[in-house]
Amino acid sequence: MVNGKKAMEQLFVSKVRIKLLHYFFTHPDTPIHLRGAVRELKEEINAVRRELNRMEEIQLVRSDQRGNRKYYLLQKDAPFSEELRGIVFKSFGLGGEILKNQKKIGIIQFAILTSSYVTGIMMGNNKVDLILIGDINLTELNNIIEEFEKKELREVNYTIMKATEFELRKKRRDPFVTELLIGSKLLLIGSQDELVS
Repeated sequence: MVNGKKAMEQLFVSKVRIKLLHYFFTHPDTPIHLRGAVRELKEEINAVRRELNRMEEIQLVRSDQRGNRKYYLLQKDAPFSEELRGIVFKSFGLGGEILKNQKKIGIIQFAILTSSYVTGIMMGNNKVDLILIGDINLTELNNIIEEFEKKELREVNYTIMKATEFELRKKRRDPFVTELLIGSKLLLIGSQDELVS
C-alpha cells in the first residue's frame, strides 16, 4: 500500500504547504495568525507567510484583520476543498494509519471515516468515527487504534461489521446503516457505488 504521507510529499513539493493543509483541515473552525502558524508548524516565518498568501490567493483560506494581526481560516466552500480534505484525511491521522496497516487489519471491503471525525458534525445520535466492513483482525485493529489514541490524545469510537451483516442491515433499512449511506463520509477503502448498491 502506498504511504499517504509520502504520496503527499511527492504531489505537493512544499512541506510547509502540506503542514498548513493538515492544520486547516484538522482545525477547520480555528483561525490562526502568522506567528501562531509559525509556532504550530515549527517552520520559518517567510515560508509560512508565502504559503498562507498563496492559499488566500486561491481562496482556500480567508483572512480577517483583528487589531494588528491577520487571522487565517479555512474557506470551507472553496473549490477543491472536499478533494483536499479527502487527501489530508487519507494521508494523516486515523485514515493514514488504517491505509498504512490495511494488510495487517484484514480483508477490508469498506473503511469509512464518518462526518463526526472528518468535520466534527455528528452522524445522528451515533458518535462513531470509523466504520470497517469485512473480515477484521480485532487484535491488530485494537493495537493500531490504541497507538493512535495515545499519540493523538483522542478517543476513537469505531464499529466493525462483517459484509453479510452490513448487507442484511442495509436490506432491513437499519437506521445506523441508512444514515451511513446517505450521510456525509469519507471512504478510505471501497467505492461509493459498491457501498450503496
